[in-house]
Amino acid sequence: MRCLAICALVGMILSAPVAVRAQSAPVTSYGNSITLAQATHLIEGARNYAQSKSLTISIVVLDTAGYLVASARMDGAPFVTPEIARGKAYAAIATGGVAGDELAGRFTQNPMVWSNTASLGYGAPLVPAEGALPIFINGTLAGSVGASGAPSDEDVNAIRAGIASIGATTKQK
Repeated sequence: MRCLAICALVGMILSAPVAVRAQSAPVTSYGNSITLAQATHLIEGARNYAQSKSLTISIVVLDTAGYLVASARMDGAPFVTPEIARGKAYAAIATGGVAGDELAGRFTQNPMVWSNTASLGYGAPLVPAEGALPIFINGTLAGSVGASGAPSDEDVNAIRAGIASIGATTKQK
């Protein structure tokens, strides 16, 4: 029953109009989920970026079903940042690979729908916020990654560096 409710709400979110910018099309091709080795390497790439900027963040990588593959909280990152990062990544994967900045725009345009999604995630809330990106490997959606602890643009820069470090992209080819 909970799965049905989640699917129905995600469907409403994906179909909600956004006047500010065009929406990304939902992904139609899911590939194999990201592996633990890939996720660990991605986290290391994101962590290296954050360290180079003297930032402390948490990074969470989820598979295509929204389950945790790997996570890390850098020394000095606030204790809540892994949960926020997971919620961001969960929202990105639950909506078919939509980046967090676009989801934040959708929230602005339709807060009534998004305000009711926080408790839908199993073990993580849906957090429609900048700081999450889909992970595409060989042109198919393999998972998502979220970061928290730095300014949102730096969270995104860190996870972009991590995604690039495994030869993946943030867009479907």
